[in-house]
Amino acid sequence: MAPMPTHCPVLLIVDDDAAVLRSLAFMAETRGYEVVACASAAEAMARLDRSLACLILDQNLPDVQGVQLLQQIRAAGIRAPALLMTTDPPAALRRQAAAAGVAIVEKPLLDESLFQQVERLLAGP
Repeated sequence: MAPMPTHCPVLLIVDDDAAVLRSLAFMAETRGYEVVACASAAEAMARLDRSLACLILDQNLPDVQGVQLLQQIRAAGIRAPALLMTTDPPAALRRQAAAAGVAIVEKPLLDESLFQQVERLLAGP
């Protein structure tokens, strides 16, 4: 198990699958993170906060794609590092993600890779 952060970074997690959202929020909280859990892009935009340390965005949301949500978040002035979750991303999505400066974490999330990526992003360059 990963060491607990010494402070309480805030993660924005956006996924329209309620079970996945609850599971990710629980896993993040057990690692010492505070979580803002949202089921849609609209809810995420309504709950944006400059204290967000990292963004975890599902690509396939009901109201907008994750890459477009990231563009909206960036336009709102939030510069927190981000991860995009999706299954079997096509080359075009990989290019979009690279252009947006966001790493892709592939579903299903069967190992520690998501939170290892979060820890890397929070550690900085």
